[in-house]
Amino acid sequence: MSLASRLYKICVNNNLSIATAESCTSGLISSTICSVSGASSFFKGGLIAYQDQVKINQLNISKSLIEKKTSVSLDVAKKMAKNSLDIFNADYAIATTGYTGPTGGNDKDPIGTVFIAVANEFDTIVKHFVFDGNREIITKKIVDTALELLIMEIKKNE
Repeated sequence: MSLASRLYKICVNNNLSIATAESCTSGLISSTICSVSGASSFFKGGLIAYQDQVKINQLNISKSLIEKKTSVSLDVAKKMAKNSLDIFNADYAIATTGYTGPTGGNDKDPIGTVFIAVANEFDTIVKHFVFDGNREIITKKIVDTALELLIMEIKKNE
């Protein structure tokens, strides 16, 4: 069973809704979720916040936080997930921000660096990863890992 199908099943069985806030995955998590027929029964929507200005204006991330921590940081990922949860009035939200290459990154946070956040009304967890591969491979790994984390967090709270 695919990750999207597993997510569908767990959300429908528990009457849960999901939202997304995606930067480095540019909507691929939302697209993967919606590849399952009936996803509209639990998927509320998502925001692609590829540029910082969208993170600031649509996701209400403070400009000073982005300037201080950069948009690829634990703190920004956490705010993206929490604010998406509120914007969409969802039970769970997932957010991604990172460097998929071939440009971007730096010595501290090289290509493949990503932060994935999962939020619910009680808690927000953020995980830091560094994936190997080209842009396409890294993005696929981020999507799969994000969906696995979301499923794991939902099951933890069942």
